[in-house]
Amino acid sequence: MIRNFTRFGSRRPPGASPPATAPGERVYAIGDVHGRLDLLRELVALIERDVRSRAECATRLVFLGDLIDRGPCSSQLLELARRSVENSDRVTVLLGNHEDLLLESAYGNAAAQRAWMQNGGDATLRSFGIDPAGLAGASADEFADTLFKVVGDRTIAWLDSLPLWLESGDYFFCHAGVRPKVPLERQRKQDLLWIRKKFLDSKADHGAVIVHGHSEVGEIAVHPNRINIDTAAYRTGRLSAVGLEATLQWNMST
Repeated sequence: MIRNFTRFGSRRPPGASPPATAPGERVYAIGDVHGRLDLLRELVALIERDVRSRAECATRLVFLGDLIDRGPCSSQLLELARRSVENSDRVTVLLGNHEDLLLESAYGNAAAQRAWMQNGGDATLRSFGIDPAGLAGASADEFADTLFKVVGDRTIAWLDSLPLWLESGDYFFCHAGVRPKVPLERQRKQDLLWIRKKFLDSKADHGAVIVHGHSEVGEIAVHPNRINIDTAAYRTGRLSAVGLEATLQWNMST
């Protein structure tokens, strides 16, 4: 069972085409930021200009997870995202596998701590002013205590409350993807945060068009059953978003 979901609009009936957002709603979905606050500022400026160029419409901004790790500004991104969600009901941040690794690390999971440090968690620690080398010999509990101290109870509690997915009309937004042939309401957290090959190789109708990140692509990849917007911002300098309104789709990148 999945938890902490937010639903908007109705589920896409099998075979329906073209997909559309919930009536009267425009959505901008942003791919994996991975610590690149500089690129996010550029992309948000592009989105703001795009909003001004279009007719007035209820607009939602959706972050598909993985705000943190690898890039230099994870601490600033977490603060900005948390405040944005607190100040607006039109901003949604979904949980990514990297945020989940941080959470598991903060709760004392030694295996998660090792995996996190091997996948960009060291950059996040540095963004909080912590030298990762200083934690090399720490116990799992000591590592967890350090994380709670530097990240803070409020931010960790906020991360732990993040939804795993969101819907708008015929679109389903999540971090990594879904397991084919499993109803969307029965998707597992593990798949929503981590799945790759079985989802990426599938041509099945998932009951909605899945908008996701997690698996790096050179440019936004649009398929009949999914849209991938993870353009590896941390190493390419290209952070991407997809805009969706009614049956329209458009892309933006830094």
